Amino acid sequence: MSVVKLIAELEGRGILLSLANGDIRYRSPKAALTGADKEGLRARRAEIVEYLETRNAAKALRGAGGRKGPLTASVAQEMWWRFAGGAEEGKPIALNIGMVGKFRSSPQAVSAAIQDVISRYDALRVRFEGQGETLTPFLNPADSFEIEQEDLRALAPDAANKAAAKGAQQFCARVNLIEGQWLTRAKLFALPARESLAALSSAHMIADAGTRNIILDEIHDILDHGAPRAAPSTLYNDYSLAEREFLVTSQGAQLIEHWRRWYRDQPMMKAPSDGAPLLWGNGIRMVRNFTIPGRVLDRVRVLADQWKVTPFLIYLTIFSIAMARWSGMERFPIRVLGDKRTSLELSNTVGLMFCADAVEINAPTQADFETVMRGILAEYDASLSLRIPTLHFWAPQCVRPGIEARDYPNKIPAVFNYYSVGTARERAEKKAGRDTSASLPWPPEVVTLPPQSWPRRSSPLFLHVMDMGHEAAVSLHFYQGAVSPPDQDSFTHQLFKIFAEAVPA
Repeated sequence: MSVVKLIAELEGRGILLSLANGDIRYRSPKAALTGADKEGLRARRAEIVEYLETRNAAKALRGAGGRKGPLTASVAQEMWWRFAGGAEEGKPIALNIGMVGKFRSSPQAVSAAIQDVISRYDALRVRFEGQGETLTPFLNPADSFEIEQEDLRALAPDAANKAAAKGAQQFCARVNLIEGQWLTRAKLFALPARESLAALSSAHMIADAGTRNIILDEIHDILDHGAPRAAPSTLYNDYSLAEREFLVTSQGAQLIEHWRRWYRDQPMMKAPSDGAPLLWGNGIRMVRNFTIPGRVLDRVRVLADQWKVTPFLIYLTIFSIAMARWSGMERFPIRVLGDKRTSLELSNTVGLMFCADAVEINAPTQADFETVMRGILAEYDASLSLRIPTLHFWAPQCVRPGIEARDYPNKIPAVFNYYSVGTARERAEKKAGRDTSASLPWPPEVVTLPPQSWPRRSSPLFLHVMDMGHEAAVSLHFYQGAVSPPDQDSFTHQLFKIFAEAVPA
């Protein structure tokens, strides 16, 4: 049994471990800690102490708060720049966060609200210049921000809405260069009946999906109530300075070293047909898209309720078991995209606040779905408690430049990303609307996009599940330099096979 599962099993019985001057202490219900438990703790003392020390370090990082200081690129932005910058930036896709919302207000009122938001957040007004290995940020003045305008009020309402939606999509697909003058842009479409559609687009290096929801909610609040209703959160630069400061402390070093050892201990997954190591690399990336209809999502939600977990965990377990059966490996690592907004003080922080948690998967062939799921939950919870806020492009210990060489290999074979799309307002409106997925088939029709030549590192496998209420849009990505077309086919087949076993029709 791993230390993670040992501690999870003890805590499940109400036995809580802690450290005091290097000694293991515990609190538990009377007689809960047995003699066998005590013997196990003594036998694995060194491992347990290291785990508890690392957990304390991660807790200290979560509580680091913010620190005032000069405008500085965050460590995440420095690592993003090393991944996505350069002459090939924007090829084959623009790495942007699109923020599109429809408002029952005049273009003038919406423009003023957007200007208000841009003025409030330095994170949206920052620009960068690279000088050798140094990334230097500068702040654009708020009054230099320009909003593009397009007047569609002469069109019929349906035609205007369609034109605005298409225009917003095209606008958000433009590349926001990392070293351009503005990394955030906006365009406003004036619609009939005093309505407006606003499209904001920020380079992913300065924003994330959480930023999208915060900004759209604030624009609604400004229009409806005159000001944002949410309490102010720590500013991104303040947060990133505290994070940077912590990572050079002894506790930061403890956290980095823990994840370096964890990474070295993980096995290398190989492609089942040719034995190619599943390493990240540059080259052809294949994308397969499909839609999960609402009736299937409902079955997943029922199953999650039955087991008192979330749909996220159901999908992660399906993906993990499919990988295990496809590769023939019962133990392997995976990255799960997450959010650093884990406290009230950070709940509305605007900026690049996503990260990727490294999780060890154990999926024994003979274990049933729930058993594997409970094991994944224990490992995922442990990863959150030991979180090091790295990006998935790099090995988990590479939280800032200089930890490893720039070309240090990434052997974690897969990334999983699940998120519920939209603000609370948008999800409520979607839920109240008609289910347009009722006629969609299941198993679904899979659409394979033309090959994309990626100049950046690509994960061998990457599963995006975007829950949009009545349906989920799913994208399955393969790096063809590691996963051959026959292996792509066999994995896709295995994924739907496991889905059918776990969530029967």
